[in-house]
Amino acid sequence: MILLMSSLKSAARQPALFENVPTPDSPVGGDRTDASSETVLETISPSRAGDFKQCPLLFRFRAIDRLPEPVTPPQARGTTAHLALERLFDLAAAERTPERLFDLFREEWTALRATPEYSGLFEDLDTERKWGIDSLRVVANYTRLEDPTSVAPVERELMLAEDLGEIVVRGILDRMDERPDGKLVIIDYKTGAAPPERFALPAFFALKIYALLVQRQTGRTPAELRLMYLGNSTVYSIEIDRNTLDGIERQLLALSTTIRAAIERDNFPPKPSALCRWCSFQDLCPEGQAYAKPEPNLPLD
Repeated sequence: MILLMSSLKSAARQPALFENVPTPDSPVGGDRTDASSETVLETISPSRAGDFKQCPLLFRFRAIDRLPEPVTPPQARGTTAHLALERLFDLAAAERTPERLFDLFREEWTALRATPEYSGLFEDLDTERKWGIDSLRVVANYTRLEDPTSVAPVERELMLAEDLGEIVVRGILDRMDERPDGKLVIIDYKTGAAPPERFALPAFFALKIYALLVQRQTGRTPAELRLMYLGNSTVYSIEIDRNTLDGIERQLLALSTTIRAAIERDNFPPKPSALCRWCSFQDLCPEGQAYAKPEPNLPLD
């Protein structure tokens, strides 16, 4: 059962205008661990495992063919917000104000936009400023969800790697906290809006894998997984236990066997869904293209 929490904290002050940003060029961030493109699958990340569950063809494009995906404004917002939130917790608790978070976001974006991958993202400065103002509003939503002055993360941007015998799993965990009862909580930031609750459960798949890695490396079983959607100030949370993680390990090993079979047969069938609307590879997938078209008389949300 998913526990829904929304707007837990009072609204932050309206962010200042997104002004005085110097000029452009590549990024940091993104998913930094992938499946091997060789015949034998040796390593996988939680997000690539999630890709295969979502759509085997998407997995092939990303993990095997390694096709380039152009950075989009929402992706740039996500990367910049993650970096700003990571730095926020480098500060003393009293310094973690909304205004300081906005400054950190501006600083991180100034660095990113000076890199090749991000330099040509916006057609002009007015478009970039609008994106920046919207982004600061999204970042402000974080302080509606929790008070950063009362948070003491156990880990941030934690690199995890574990050999499960048949597959090595690697990934970078956004954040891990410890609850007052001493139990661990795994937290993932999302800068988009939360989906309807019935669509939220699959989003926990990668977090369950991270929880498994934490359990194997520390001997402690995380008790809660938490998705923080900054786009609309919503948190989805589920409780987990040792049985949950035993099940996810079996599922992950079975998935790795299925992926190896797909690689050997070069068989990665598309799995069209509503998520096709946001796929970077629509032009390579007729099935996804067809599914991504909005229904007649219905706006594409």
